[in-house]
Amino acid sequence: MPHSSAWDIIGLMPAKSAKSGFTLVEFLIVLGILAIAVGGSLLFLTSVLRGSNQANVNAEVKQNGQTVLDTLDSQIRNAKDASSDGSSKYIMLTRNDDDPLHIKCFSDSSPKSANGWIGTVVSASANPSDFSYTPVTNQDLVSGVDINSCDFRVLVKTAGAASPAVVSIAFFASQGIGAPSRQDFVASVKFQTTISLRQY
Repeated sequence: MPHSSAWDIIGLMPAKSAKSGFTLVEFLIVLGILAIAVGGSLLFLTSVLRGSNQANVNAEVKQNGQTVLDTLDSQIRNAKDASSDGSSKYIMLTRNDDDPLHIKCFSDSSPKSANGWIGTVVSASANPSDFSYTPVTNQDLVSGVDINSCDFRVLVKTAGAASPAVVSIAFFASQGIGAPSRQDFVASVKFQTTISLRQY
């Protein structure tokens, strides 16, 4: 008589369980899908961060440049007359109640060891020393702006015309020369305006 266990007798033999788990092919497919999903997410996050960095840097440069432009605009509008030495980097404003105001762009240092900047000085001298100018731009190497390609012009009024002189101001403001040089931290904005003197 064949040997039988107690399980056989009462008919409660446990059924043979099916294999559980993944095959190697299924596992590799799941890993591939996860790798694609994670890679896509990282690429998206990197793109968002780069765009955010670029927007912040552009906004900072625009704010600094606009502050300079507003300062110059106010000074020029309230001048009686304007003249230039023909260099496109200098303007002298004649005023009613004070010595002339000199505005000058300093942007051609070579090698580049400092930010380019715009300065002003009140002086009766026709040619004040460069050291006497006070910066109207932020000169910090990291958080400041580098001013370059200045173009200051006094547009000559027609002889005998009863109209004020007109001054044209243009310059580029870039991220400070000590700022990170990654592509998403690079910003350069052109500022340009034409200003008519109120008094003549």
